[in-house]
Amino acid sequence: MFHEEAYLHLFSLTSRYEYPGSPNTLPWDRVIHVVSDDWIHWEERPEILLQETGNSEAWDTGCILTGSTFRTPDGYAMTYGAIHEGREKIGVLTSSDLDAWQKHPQNPVLCPGGSWYETTCEMTAQATVPWRDAWVMPNDDGYEAIVCAGDADVAKSANGCVARVTSPDLRNWTYHPPMASPEQYLDMEVPQYVEWNGWHYLLFSTSGMSKSQHLPSRQRVTGTFYLIGEAKYGPYHAPDDNLLLGAGEGRIDNYVGKILVTDEGPLFYHHLCGYRTAFAAPKVVKQSPDGRLSLERWPGLDRLLEDETVGAASSGRRLVVGGRWPIGEWRAHNGALTGEAGVAMSGWVFDQPVQDFGCRCRIDLAHCARAGVLFRLHNSDPQGDKGWAVSLDRARGRVELCRPKLGGRTPLGLEPLDVVYGALPEECLLELIMRDSYVEIYMNCRPLFVLNTSLVTATDHLVSGQVGLFVEHGTAYFNDLSVRDIPVPLP
Repeated sequence: MFHEEAYLHLFSLTSRYEYPGSPNTLPWDRVIHVVSDDWIHWEERPEILLQETGNSEAWDTGCILTGSTFRTPDGYAMTYGAIHEGREKIGVLTSSDLDAWQKHPQNPVLCPGGSWYETTCEMTAQATVPWRDAWVMPNDDGYEAIVCAGDADVAKSANGCVARVTSPDLRNWTYHPPMASPEQYLDMEVPQYVEWNGWHYLLFSTSGMSKSQHLPSRQRVTGTFYLIGEAKYGPYHAPDDNLLLGAGEGRIDNYVGKILVTDEGPLFYHHLCGYRTAFAAPKVVKQSPDGRLSLERWPGLDRLLEDETVGAASSGRRLVVGGRWPIGEWRAHNGALTGEAGVAMSGWVFDQPVQDFGCRCRIDLAHCARAGVLFRLHNSDPQGDKGWAVSLDRARGRVELCRPKLGGRTPLGLEPLDVVYGALPEECLLELIMRDSYVEIYMNCRPLFVLNTSLVTATDHLVSGQVGLFVEHGTAYFNDLSVRDIPVPLP
């Protein structure tokens, strides 16, 4: 993302879609460019074909890798990467208007080097020598960049580091010791440096060590993390729970997050993984007195929402066992719904199906073991599971993203896919934003699950379904329930 006056310029790697497995389709051969002034409505600009198609021996004839966009004295520049001769290398594009771009004639201008980093295929345990994702920062002496690299002096498979290089002209580079080398990650991808209120941060994304990364809030975690320092060049340390946004249980749902300073304050932006990767809603970045970072719901999401389609008084039904035995009790009163259940979970499903929507509900958990929201329920779901669910389990101190199972000997069963651990308050505000296959789930304004429900193809997800509620072992009160429409497509 590049911020120029009132406009946001989003540059994203992509490739021309032909068909799955097509020999003519290589991943990430070009960059698309879209522009917005409100984060919601986007205008397409000319795409930038970066993969060299006329010379099979060229350094950038293979898969294109991530870079960054920045200002220069003559206009703008963008870094990008490619794999050549077993090593990742970095080139530069230049532009006078952010639309027309030219490759620098001396590309690649930045290759693995310096005595601190892996520089040859013999030095690395990876398939290629890591040297990618250059984040460039102009300064009075020229340019400073940080790069995803491998520390040559650290044990393999945990030697991901953030390399530092400087240049007066983007062609001649001096190599410096790593900005950070925590000896914990396989890769520290798409790094970013941010200074805020006297604290210094390094953001990075990682997934290669996901099965061994365990945090207080997530197990087997992937996503975007951060380190804190009291000076720009460190030392940096990781807080106890340094995940800014991601997923647990080995899932890779969102990735490549960075911070953009705007008139609204710092905003965090990122992409969603899976089939048809997408740009997610920005998140507000918050800072505590000790420098820790957290994310909150972006108020601009309210601009997506239109008419209410489902409320507490809308018609619905209890889920039943064996086709005829309803479980639990549900009643509406003064704009709220109350659900009661024994040890068997009880569910309530509203009759009205909805397509793209925002759902908001304040759930009182003080007198039950757990409760939550069902969404995208549909009998024609091609999976054995029927839709999706968010479970607020106060008894065990966890929030779960689940696939619900309907029918059988109980009216409703939940299969957890991802878990956020931590004590829950007696009352929680749960919010969902659902557009096509993309869902964002917030609890008390904090983003917990942000994912793409379409994992393989364009048809393995539902585009509409019913919304419901559930409660287990006690009484739950669902207040301020409102499901509001999101126009399809946006104007």
